[in-house]
Amino acid sequence: MPISANALSLREAAEIALQNNPSLQRTARSIEIAEENLKIAKSEKGISVDSSSSLNVSKTEGNVHSETFSGRISASLTLYNGHRTDAQIKSAEIDIQTAWLDFQKAQDDLIYNVAIAYVDALENLATAKVNLQSEENLAEHEHNIALLYDAGAKAKIDLLRAQVETTNAGQTTAKSYADYEVSMVKLATLMSINAVTNLELDDVNTSLELVDLENFLAMAEENRQDLKVDALKIEQGEIQIEIARAAKLPTVSAQAGTGFSAARDSWHPTPDASIGVSASWNIFDGGKTRSQIQAAEIELERLHLAMQADTQAIHEDVISAYKNLKIAVIRLRTTQKAVELAEEERYIATEKYNAGEGIFLDILDSENSLATAKKNHVSALYDVARYRLNLAHAMGNTLSVVS
Repeated sequence: MPISANALSLREAAEIALQNNPSLQRTARSIEIAEENLKIAKSEKGISVDSSSSLNVSKTEGNVHSETFSGRISASLTLYNGHRTDAQIKSAEIDIQTAWLDFQKAQDDLIYNVAIAYVDALENLATAKVNLQSEENLAEHEHNIALLYDAGAKAKIDLLRAQVETTNAGQTTAKSYADYEVSMVKLATLMSINAVTNLELDDVNTSLELVDLENFLAMAEENRQDLKVDALKIEQGEIQIEIARAAKLPTVSAQAGTGFSAARDSWHPTPDASIGVSASWNIFDGGKTRSQIQAAEIELERLHLAMQADTQAIHEDVISAYKNLKIAVIRLRTTQKAVELAEEERYIATEKYNAGEGIFLDILDSENSLATAKKNHVSALYDVARYRLNLAHAMGNTLSVVS
C-alpha cells in the first residue's frame, strides 16, 4: 500500500524503515544467538549428569543361557581448569555486547541511507521544478514572439528558435521528473514499503554553528559503534590468550556415581556407589598449545592494528564531511546572490527584446543563466543537508540531525 508523505517527516521515514527493514531484523537475530552461546558457556560450570543401562544375553556351549541387566547414573563437576571456563563465559558476554553494537551501527547506517535517499529525492524534485519553470518561461517567450511574428515585428527564425528551445526544455523537465520518480522508488525500498507519493520535507536547517574540528573528532572516537566493537575485540583477544595458556594447567574434576546389576536367575539388583576426585595434565602435545598461544598473541596485535586503521578512516570521514559542509554553507550564500543577479539579467534582456533593442539570443542566455543559478542554489541547499548527515553519520549518531 502506498504511503502518502504529505505529512511524512524525515524522522518518520526513518522510523518506518527501522520497523520494516528485513536486513536490520536479521542483524537483531545475532543478539539472540550470542545470548544462547552465553548459556552454553555458563553450562560448563554446572554439574554434568550421565546415565547408562545395558541388557546382555549370552549362550555358551552346553546350552547355558544367561541374561544380565545393569544401569548407572554418574555426575561430574569441574573444580578447576585454569579459569578457562570463566574466560569463555567472559568472551561470550563480550559477543553479546558486540552484537548489540553491531545492531546499533546497522540502525544508524539504515537511518543514514534513508535520510540520504530522502534528501536526494527532494533535490531531484526541486531541480525538476526549476526545469519546469524554465520551460514555462521559454513557452511564454514563444507565445510573445508568435504574436510579434504575426504582427510582422519579428523574423520567423526567432519563432523557430523559440519553439525549438521550448521543446528541448520540455525534454529536460520530463527527464528530471523521471529522476525524481526513480529516487522515490529507492526511498520506498529502504523503507520496505510499496511506494511513497507526494514527498515533502520541512525546510532544511542551514543556520549552522560548526564547532572546532577537534571536537567532532573527539565525539566520533567516543560515539562510533565500530570503534567500541574494536575495543571489545581487543579485550576478547586478550581473553583468547588466557584460554590458550590455560591448556598448560591441570584440570581437576569431582565425580560421583551409583549403579546396579542383576542376573535373570535371581533378579536381585546389586547396588554400588563411588565418589572421587581426578586431575589431568597434558604434559606434552607436540607444541600445539605453544602454537595456539602464539596465534592468539599475533591475532591480538592484528586487532590493535585494525583499531588504528578504523580510527584513521573515521578521522578521514569526519574531516571530509566537516570541510564539505563548510564549503556547502558558503556555496549556499553565493548561489543565492547569483540567482538574484540572474533574475535581474533576465528582466533586462526581456525588456530590451520586447522594445526592439535586443536579440533573442540574449533572452536564451539569460534564461539558461537563471536556470543554472537556481539549480546551483538547489544543489548547495541540499548539499548542506547531505553533509550535515555525513558529519553526524561519521560521528555515529545520524539521528541527531534527523527531524
